[in-house]
This record gives sequence, structure tokens and C-alpha cells, in this order.
Amino acid sequence: MDIESIKTEDGVGLQLGYFAPAERDAPVVLLTHGVANSFTNSPMWGLAKRLNAAGHGVAVLNNRGHDWVSMNPLDRRWTGAAYERIEDSVHDFNAAVKWLRKQGNGQVVIGGHSLGGLKAAYTVAHALPAGVMALAMVSSPRLPDDQVWEWSKHEAILERCRQLADAGKGQELMHVEMPTNTPAMKGLMSADTYMNKYGPQAATTALRYASRITLPVFLLAGSEEKPQLSFSLDMERALADTQVRRITVHGSDHMYTGKLDEVASQFSDWLDSLAPAAR
Repeated sequence: MDIESIKTEDGVGLQLGYFAPAERDAPVVLLTHGVANSFTNSPMWGLAKRLNAAGHGVAVLNNRGHDWVSMNPLDRRWTGAAYERIEDSVHDFNAAVKWLRKQGNGQVVIGGHSLGGLKAAYTVAHALPAGVMALAMVSSPRLPDDQVWEWSKHEAILERCRQLADAGKGQELMHVEMPTNTPAMKGLMSADTYMNKYGPQAATTALRYASRITLPVFLLAGSEEKPQLSFSLDMERALADTQVRRITVHGSDHMYTGKLDEVASQFSDWLDSLAPAAR
């Protein structure tokens, strides 16, 4: 395993953990973490090691939304989950895919955990990188979610964001009590970022643009993470004209506690089903 430094076309420096495939011409999986997490702390790191032990090539991307607040090493701008825009995920995936293809990896599967899966879906739907052959969304949520969120709390936060943005303070940070029962119960976010991720026209609302996704899709959620499981069912229905494999890991929570071997086995089986078409 190697950790590489890559640079996006908009000048953000990122890290990429690379686990080389056993076979040179096999597809490589590019995974990224969820909100405010990082590549080595995410369950994607453990998943990558297990997939690699099964012979698959895997890269784990530390995207610009790592940690709540971070600083771009190249120009000292603030980054992290508090400042990110979902549309900029395209730059992150593009940089990582280009690096992988320079290593001789022709076919790439992109995906991610939680918010990372929504970022991958946005990229596939709006700016598909050359060489990407499939999409994996593991434990991604419905955003915004009027089924389980405290909607009045969400609307109050949105109004606060609008007031800050109208006053030219869209980058001002807020301590947010999240209106959701997902693991990120509290957040540190700029007003602009909250509206970008959770507003009425949020780029995270994957169901709205699911019809633009035509590649094979892998959907996985644990039975104990009810919002993510519900979203995976809705996403499967929205992808009616696409080749979809949807998996429920029984007894699993959002971080796959005690269930990562099963997650890896299901993921590996799906990758093996793609391999003949990739060669």
C-alpha cells in the first residue's frame, strides 16, 4: 500500500491510499469517506484492505471534505466539511481517476460511504470521468430527508443560512444541531455549505438526477441504519433502467461494526460480476 499526493484542477492537494490489484488489467475501485471523516478513519479503509486481500485493486481518496475544518496545503484556503461544495467533488474524483489511469488502470469503479456515495453519484450523473465503469453507494442517505428529519428545525437553520448569505456572510461558521438521526448529530458548517448540502435544490439530492446514471450501480446499507436502508430502496426504484445490485447487511450499523467482512464479501462478489464485461 502506498499513500500518494495528488492535485485537483482547481488547486486542492489531496491524499490517495493505493492498494495495487493482483491482475494489472482488473478494474480498480476508487472509494471515498463520508462527511467530516478521513480516508484512514472511514470504514472504507478497512474495506479496501479486505478487497485487496481478495485480489482487487483499491484506492481510498481523502476528499476535500475531510474533517470538519482543514486547510489546503497548496494555497492555505480553508477546506473540510464546513466549507465544501458537493459540485467540487467532480474535481476530486477526476484527479484521482487520472492518477489511477496513469498507473495503467484502465477501468475504474467510483463510490463512497455515506455522503461520499452521494458525491460519487453526482460525479457520475453530471461529469462522468473517462474510464469510469460503475458506481458504488454504500450507506448513502436521502438528503434532505423529510421522512426522518425534524423538518421545523431544518427550516429554521435554512432561514438562518439565508440571512447570513444575504448579509454577505455565507462563509461564516455555525455550530449546527443537525435535524437528523444520522451519526453526524452536530456539525460545524458555513451557511453556504449547509444550503449546498441540505437546501431545497441541494446537489446531494441524488433521486432527482438518478435517471442520468446509466452505469451499473451497487447499493448497500445495514438493516440497523433505517434512513440509509430506506434511501437504498428508493434509489433502486429510481434506477429502474439501470443494472443495480442492492444489498442489505443484516444487523449492521452505519460503520459496519462487526460486519465489515460481510460488506467486503458482498462488494467483492459484485466486482467479480463486472470483471468479464471490463476485459
